[in-house]
Amino acid sequence: MTKKVVLKGLAFVALAGVLSGCGTTTNKAKTATASQKTSQQSRRQQLISALPKGVKSTDSDLVLVNKWHKRGEMTFNKSDVDGIAVRSSIVKPLEAFLAGAKKAGYPTTMVSGYRSVAYQQEVWNQSIQTYENEGKSAKQALKLTKEFVAVPSGSEHETGLAADIMNTHWFSTHDNQLLSSSDKNKGQQWLIKHAADYGFILRFPKDGAKSTGIDYESWHFRYVGKKSAAFITKHNLTLEQYVSLLKAHEK
Repeated sequence: MTKKVVLKGLAFVALAGVLSGCGTTTNKAKTATASQKTSQQSRRQQLISALPKGVKSTDSDLVLVNKWHKRGEMTFNKSDVDGIAVRSSIVKPLEAFLAGAKKAGYPTTMVSGYRSVAYQQEVWNQSIQTYENEGKSAKQALKLTKEFVAVPSGSEHETGLAADIMNTHWFSTHDNQLLSSSDKNKGQQWLIKHAADYGFILRFPKDGAKSTGIDYESWHFRYVGKKSAAFITKHNLTLEQYVSLLKAHEK
């Protein structure tokens, strides 16, 4: 057997080994993906089985509004808390939440509550204009606005169930800005940690943007009721994920 023939044979064996290895790697990847999917489905079933009793996806406290679920102007009674309008049904739990923070040594500032669709449009337009005034292109201004400002008819604030709440000391010493970095403040940490005790959730949590459509906001709290708030917080869910579980259970 010539040297050339031997080399060709070795090359063929090596190629076969590489191809075999590729097949093995692909199979392993498929197996891992299937295993992960099964695990996710199993967790989903466990969560569905553990859902709080008596809660329905159609409950008024769980109305879902985002860029995929837009709604026209909603009608409900409104009342003021610290001069900010909210849905009347959440006044007591909201006042208790704020009082709890103050008692713990962390006075708060209500920054925003209910907004009409028309007002949300103004907020949206103003955000775009501000970015353009800073030198951003129209495309960049729109992209940045979408990251932190809900589209008109798709804003949580239009439900009357949402409130932007900041630790007063942090807020006043940071030019009255709504910044995610406020979560480094102990007062803001208290609000995030104890929100569920009063029926509220941090509406836009870290790693939740994929399902909420909004980046992390350490100041935006949403009333969902104590049962739902406890479940959502315990299992690190977004409102979108929770409502999805409820609908699956109702089927």
